[in-house]
Amino acid sequence: MSYRIEYTSRARKDLHKLDRPTAQRIIRALHGLSDRPYSPIRKLKGTNPGHPVYSFRIGTQYRAILSIHDTILVIHVLEIEDRKLVYRDF
Repeated sequence: MSYRIEYTSRARKDLHKLDRPTAQRIIRALHGLSDRPYSPIRKLKGTNPGHPVYSFRIGTQYRAILSIHDTILVIHVLEIEDRKLVYRDF
């Protein structure tokens, strides 16, 4: 089964701030997660064990913060940011 990718308003805003080729590369990488979402990601420490938050590395510069819902097969993209700034809210 394939997971559906959904973007929060914050993630959409983050994508609009980036130049077009970079945004397209990030979107392609995120849609690559739909078949096997748990293989290339890391769970963030200190998150709620009942509803963990994950980090997905995109290239060397960007990270996406994700929430995965297995019961409804949805991956929520919460934030996309430079690796130095992305963890400030989590």
